[in-house]
Amino acid sequence: MNSYLERLGARTGSIGSVLCLGVDPVPEALPPGFSRDLAGVERFCEVLLDATMPYASAVKPNIAFFEAFGSAGIAALERLRSRIPAEIVFVVDAKRGDIGTTAARQAAALFDGLGCDAVTVNPYLGSEAVEPLIGRAGRFAYVLCRTSNPGAGELQALQVAADPAIDAPAEPLYARVARRARSWGPGGTVGLVVGATAPVELERIRAIAPELALLVPGVGAQGGEVEPVLRHGPAVAPPAGEWPGGGLLVNVSRGIAAGAAAGPDGPSDVAERLAAAAAEWAARLRVPA
Repeated sequence: MNSYLERLGARTGSIGSVLCLGVDPVPEALPPGFSRDLAGVERFCEVLLDATMPYASAVKPNIAFFEAFGSAGIAALERLRSRIPAEIVFVVDAKRGDIGTTAARQAAALFDGLGCDAVTVNPYLGSEAVEPLIGRAGRFAYVLCRTSNPGAGELQALQVAADPAIDAPAEPLYARVARRARSWGPGGTVGLVVGATAPVELERIRAIAPELALLVPGVGAQGGEVEPVLRHGPAVAPPAGEWPGGGLLVNVSRGIAAGAAAGPDGPSDVAERLAAAAAEWAARLRVPA
């Protein structure tokens, strides 16, 4: 089985962009012509995927937007997953991580049941709680490190004491997470989530973990700038640094979905606007030289 990083690198190299298509459908925000229920959400996501996947290295749905509809929502997500070709990696934003058998069942649900290539995980319980999610050679987990939300610094910026056992200085918690994550898993299965809204922190994290792949939300609607992400986002050492794009994925959700809002109301017109928005973002997120 090819590694996740190898498959991501192949796709990134073939399209020349590090665009990750975020799928976060809010019924009330659907364009005219789509019903404000699960059927409308699924239909819009079908149009979104078909129109924009040619420009994306990865597709990243947030599972909560489908869980909100109960089992029918998960069934819709499973059907949407079947539309995504194998060459596009499928990342599920689930923020999982729990003790013992619970994490093992989370891994079974996401990797085996839903067919995820990668998931987002929460490191708060420590490495043992995410081991089932980072222990598979062909799958991948992005560890929440420095997130893009306004309140991220409330805990993530707290100073932690120096730890001579791992040669760590006194540093913010997000930096310690990055440092610890470098040794987690069998190698090549762990990356970090770092928000584009924190460019200073992103640069610091890249210096601490030059080899880890980054998933970067926060450009577009959240206001993060692209240039610092393209400068500091790509890994510069193996394993992620071996591949085109250096393992970088830059997530854009509302910045593309919002492109469906203005203009004629037919699905074909919506698809055309979505494709144009995705093409524009893909061009802005070219693989760094």
